Amino acid sequence: MRIYQHHLEQMVHREGLPVRDSQADFDAEETSCPACMSTFRTAGITRCPECGLNFG
Repeated sequence: MRIYQHHLEQMVHREGLPVRDSQADFDAEETSCPACMSTFRTAGITRCPECGLNFG
């Protein structure tokens, strides 16, 4: 797993993107999307309202 993680980080850095290791917490009242980092209320949500990332 460590080799995979290192390879993934190299690919992301090569593209000039930041490495993010975050998760959406749907037990909380609000959470942040791991893709676009927008904050939204979790009640009844299955997709990020900003970027459309599917959580279901």
